[in-house]
Amino acid sequence: MPIEFRLEISKLLRKPRTYIGPVAISALVVIALVAVKYGNEFRGIENRLAQDFILAGSFRNAAFLTRFMLLEFVVYMLLPVFVCIVFGDLVASEVADGTLRMLLCRPITRFRLLTSKYFVGTIYACVLTYGMGLLAYLLGFVFLGRGSLVNLADGIWVLPERIALLRLAVTYGLTALGMIAIGSIAFAISTFLSNSNGAVAGALGFVIGSGIIGQLDFFRWLKPYLLTSYLEVGRFIVGKPDIALFVKSVCVMLMYSIVAFVVGALIFQKRDVLS
Repeated sequence: MPIEFRLEISKLLRKPRTYIGPVAISALVVIALVAVKYGNEFRGIENRLAQDFILAGSFRNAAFLTRFMLLEFVVYMLLPVFVCIVFGDLVASEVADGTLRMLLCRPITRFRLLTSKYFVGTIYACVLTYGMGLLAYLLGFVFLGRGSLVNLADGIWVLPERIALLRLAVTYGLTALGMIAIGSIAFAISTFLSNSNGAVAGALGFVIGSGIIGQLDFFRWLKPYLLTSYLEVGRFIVGKPDIALFVKSVCVMLMYSIVAFVVGALIFQKRDVLS
């Protein structure tokens, strides 16, 4: 492993901001677990299902809790916030602390330094996203038990546990790609700012603005090109898999990530480092 990569990981682990996301997500998973296990809403749904179907066990299980964590509020707002905090801090914090010039005095190119920082950010996004799913499944396994995944959106869908876990793993992977794309925007903005808060605000503003534009009929021709059009990952869990849409979603997310990184790299190459 290159020394600059190990150094970036070490710096990331020493920053308090790094742990805001994992702590908040863990708390959210616990809250969701309590809501699923004891909430009257879910008990009422289970009672209504028992009137029309023969239920073997409860639909409130580990797979259901893992699926439940992919709420639009989590995918569109919470995860992007925590990912952008880290991505936006990777370069901007070096400028704010006055350490960027010292780093560039070492025998390392700007592009290599930026690449190592970017890869650390992508690892964080993947760990945070998959960590949420793994924690939800483990807590669900302990307190709710295992079972098939029952999805109540757009009808009633029942997936065997093995198939459900496979689809959940793929869906969480797609979610991680979306978080990397959003984080890449924050990363690109941070290459010309000295404050990471501006990068976070810029990336989140881009996501929120894209979501609003996607809802306006006048801009419907832009919707296929908006990143937010592909963050609705829950549709890939149930029903017949739409392979074409899945591949398109992956391509769009990768394209946003690549373009943002290239833009950030070009800006960083031309930037005057005075501190």
